[in-house]
Amino acid sequence: MFNYIKQVSSRWNKKMRSLQVILALALGILSVITILLFSIFLSVIFEETLINQTKITTRQSVTQSSITLTNEIANMNATAYGILDELKKTTLQDDQIPELLGTSFRLNRNVVSISLVDEKGKISYHAPSQYTPKKIETIYDQRWFQKEKRNEQITFSSPHVQNLFEKNYQWVLSVTSPVTIQAERYILLIDYNFNSLGSYFNKVTIGKRGYSFIVDEKNRLIYHPQQRIIQTNAKEEKLDFVKDKADGVYVTQDQNNTIAIATIPSTGWKVIGVSYLKDSLQEAVSEIRKNTLWIFLTLAILITLMSISVSRYIARPITNMVKVMRDVNDNKFDVYTHENRFTEIQQLSGSYNHLIDHVKELMVQVKEEQEELRKSEMTVLQAQINPHFLYNTLESILWMSERGNNQGASQMVAALGKLLRISLNKGGNYISISQELAHAQSYLTIQQIRYKDHFHYSIEADESILTNTTIKIIIQPFLENALYHGIERMVDEGSIAIRVLDKEDRILIQIEDDGVGISPEILQVIEEGKDSKKGGIGIRNVHQRIQMYFGKEYGIEIESELDKGTTISIWLPKS
Repeated sequence: MFNYIKQVSSRWNKKMRSLQVILALALGILSVITILLFSIFLSVIFEETLINQTKITTRQSVTQSSITLTNEIANMNATAYGILDELKKTTLQDDQIPELLGTSFRLNRNVVSISLVDEKGKISYHAPSQYTPKKIETIYDQRWFQKEKRNEQITFSSPHVQNLFEKNYQWVLSVTSPVTIQAERYILLIDYNFNSLGSYFNKVTIGKRGYSFIVDEKNRLIYHPQQRIIQTNAKEEKLDFVKDKADGVYVTQDQNNTIAIATIPSTGWKVIGVSYLKDSLQEAVSEIRKNTLWIFLTLAILITLMSISVSRYIARPITNMVKVMRDVNDNKFDVYTHENRFTEIQQLSGSYNHLIDHVKELMVQVKEEQEELRKSEMTVLQAQINPHFLYNTLESILWMSERGNNQGASQMVAALGKLLRISLNKGGNYISISQELAHAQSYLTIQQIRYKDHFHYSIEADESILTNTTIKIIIQPFLENALYHGIERMVDEGSIAIRVLDKEDRILIQIEDDGVGISPEILQVIEEGKDSKKGGIGIRNVHQRIQMYFGKEYGIEIESELDKGTTISIWLPKS
C-alpha cells in the first residue's frame, strides 16, 4: 500500500513539475482576470452611455432655450427697427411723435414703455402717455445703461427693474439705439416685459434638478431661475468653468455636472444648461460599481493566493540560478548552473552556461574597446562639469524676476538659452571655434549679471581660423576657475581675456585673468592630475578629451603666479 501511494505520489509530482501544468494554471488566472476586466468594461460602457444620454438631453434643452431667446430678441430687433424707420422719416412732425410712440406701444403687447431721450439723458417723449416720468438727472447714470455701446445701432441691457416712471416696477429688458429726428439727436429706449421670457426659463428643467440660465459676453449673470437665492448668497453659480468655452457640452472636473453652452449671435449672450449626472446615473451605476467591486475583491484574493503558490514553485530554480549569476558580479566566471526541474529551465541552464563561455571570449574584445569606452565616459563627464552653474543661474533669474528686474532676467535667459543650445549641439561633439567662443561669451554674460559687473572681459580672435573645428565646452571650465578661484576673491574689479591665435600648423586659445593666481604647490598637483585622477574634473576632462580626439601633442598648459594671475593655453590642430 505504501509503495502504491509512493508511485502515485511520484507520478503526481512529475505532472506538477511539468511546465505545461503551470501554464494551465497561469491561463486559468488570465481567464479570470479577463472576465473581470470585461465586467468592468461593460460597467464603464454602461456609465458612458448614460453620461452621453445626459449630454444629449442637456444640449437639446439648451438649444431649444437658445432658439426661443433668439426669436424673442429677433422680434425685439424687428420692433425697434420698425419704430426707428418711422422716426427717421423726413415728413415726421414733432406733434406726431407721441402718436407714433403710442401706436407702436399698443401694437406690441410685450412692450412696457417706449421713450425718446435727449442728449442730456432726459425723457422728451414717452408712451403710454399716462406714465409719469421720475425726476432723475439722466438715464446715463442707470446701472443697466450700456455706456460703452452707445454708438451701436441696437443695444440690449441686462434684465432690470423698470425705474423711469412713477409706480412702475416691472422686470424689463431695455433696448436702446441712437436716432436723429429733424436734426435733433435722441436715444430710442424700448422696455420689453421680461417676465414672459423669465417664466419660460423658470419652467425649463433638465432631468430632475437641472436648469438653464443666461450670461452676457463678459460672463456676467443676466438671468437665473434661482435669482433670489443667488442674490442672497445662499447659492453660488460657478461661472469660471464656462469662461472662454465654445458652444458645446462639457462635463465638470468633479464629474458631478454636465454643462451645455449655446451662444446668441445677435447679443453675444450665452444660454447655459446645467444637469446633474448623479440624477441621471441614479442607482444603476452605483449598483453596478458595487457588484463589480465585490467581484474584483473576491477574484483579487483568489488570484493573490494562486500567484503566491505558483510564483514560489516557478521561482525556486530560477532563484538558484540567480545565486550563481551573482558570482559573476565578483568576476567568478568558472561557476556554472545545473538546474533541471523543468525541461525549459534545463535548457535555460545550458544556455546560461554557454553564455558564460561566450562572455569569456567577449572579455578579450572588451579590452580592445577601452579607448572608445573612455571617450564615452568623457562625453558623460562633459555634461557633468558643473551643474551648480545651472542651478545658480536659474535662481538668479527667479530672484531678478521677483524684484522686477525683467531686463536682467531677460538677458540672462537669452544667454542661458544660447549656452545650452551650443552645449547640446544636437548630440554632436564637434563645433566651430566661433561657436565655442559664443558659448564662452554667453557664460561670461550670465556671470557678469550675477556678479554685478565685478569683472570685465574681452575676446580677440583671428578671423581666419574661426571656422576651424574643435570639441565643445573647452573654454568654460577655465572661465569658471578664473571666476571662482581667482577674481571672486579679489576686492577690486577683475578682468578676463580670451585670445584665439593662429600658430602656423596649430591653434592657440589663451584664457588669461588677473586674479589671485595659483601657488606653486597647487599648480604642481594640477599638472600631475591632467593625465591621472588626482586633479580637478574640469581641467582633467578638457585635457584628456583634447588628447583623445586630436592626439597627445595637443592639450592644456597652465602658467600662474600668485597675486598676478593665471594664463591657460589650449593647443588645438588646424582642420
